[in-house]
Amino acid sequence: MKKVSKYFLILMVLIMAASACQVIETTPPPVEPTETEVPVEPDPTEDVVIVPTEDLPLVDEDGRMICTIVEPLFTELTEEQKQQLAIFPAVSDEDFSKGPEDALITIIEYTDFFCPYCQMAFAEFELLMEKYPDDVRLVYRHLPLESLHPTAPLAAYAAEAAGRQGKFWELYEAIFSNQTELSPLPAEELTAWLIETAGELEMDVQQFTEDLENEDLREKINAHTLTMFDNSVSSTPTVLINGRPLGNWTSAYLTNIIEVMKVEKSLPTECPEFVIDQSKDYTATIETEHGEMVIELYDDVAPLAVNSFVYLVRQGFYDDVTFHRVYHDFMAQTGDPTGTGWSGAGYQYREEISPDYTFDEAYMLGVAKSSAPASSGSQFFITYVPYPTLNGGYTVFGKLIDGFDVFEMITERDADNNPDAPAGDAIISIRIDEK
Repeated sequence: MKKVSKYFLILMVLIMAASACQVIETTPPPVEPTETEVPVEPDPTEDVVIVPTEDLPLVDEDGRMICTIVEPLFTELTEEQKQQLAIFPAVSDEDFSKGPEDALITIIEYTDFFCPYCQMAFAEFELLMEKYPDDVRLVYRHLPLESLHPTAPLAAYAAEAAGRQGKFWELYEAIFSNQTELSPLPAEELTAWLIETAGELEMDVQQFTEDLENEDLREKINAHTLTMFDNSVSSTPTVLINGRPLGNWTSAYLTNIIEVMKVEKSLPTECPEFVIDQSKDYTATIETEHGEMVIELYDDVAPLAVNSFVYLVRQGFYDDVTFHRVYHDFMAQTGDPTGTGWSGAGYQYREEISPDYTFDEAYMLGVAKSSAPASSGSQFFITYVPYPTLNGGYTVFGKLIDGFDVFEMITERDADNNPDAPAGDAIISIRIDEK
């Protein structure tokens, strides 16, 4: 995880402005927690100077493979981070929330009923909660931007008034579902619609009308809004996931977070045993729904990569794991149990670069990694074509030697531009042969 500077909170709030209704315009790009990803290089013919990696120990004093354990997606906040995020109060009984209190993720949304981006967030959260009813809790907080949407405070007052009769979420849904028609209405016409809708939702209309004008209710929302403005939170939706501001609140993105968190519970907390014998030769037979592929493994030049792969195969780790990223003019990538490309086996190890084994020809087996050094893990890829620009950056630990027709039949999957694509083709099982 990157070290957090004293400007952590400001930056985290600013990254949300790219897709938001905002009082102050800001455009820093969001940073997404992609765990292991092979970049699509612009020029596969470029020559790259290959620097062999340093010859370092393979095992620790306990005989386990040298590696580092990957931190969970949501690590414990530091005291500095807690202080910086203190402007966002903890969820309490005063909040309107739905979903189980012990949900895997808690979404806090600071929202404006007439902000178009907030309507988009509403739709995304509804999709997510329908997909994960036991894993998502949604918490609503008012942040009407009156300078942008003059009747937004009135809609907030109405939702609060409905909440006094246990009908908050019903009116919340009704307003967002009719946002296009409601946002241009003058206050008088919007008030009439709200009162009519209160009746349709079987509220006490007289009580609702009185609460709509209640000064204490209005002051509560107005004071809360001013407090957030004073703390530089002036764009909607401002979204927090498990207490952290997050710029991408789409259902597809949050689905990835949930899937990673689910897998994290079962990941190992120590490095794998060293299980291979470098005096022997290893091949792997990958069984897929299309047939079998045979891979020769290079344990002489990439012992860490081969050991990790063999160890995980013998644990059944790759069984039913999909090829989540497939481009027939580049490579097919797999090895993430979530199918998102964000996760792995829970540990990472250093790259093993050799000038004797490169991506200068097709069908090479490489270890996927992030942009950080020593971030190789369980994800691997096989190239369809020569791709020299990968040389020097990614470990080559084998080559496809049989089953080329099967390899060509793996279904293309553009996970980068279509995260909601159907799941990729699955690995049924892998067999390791040792000679």
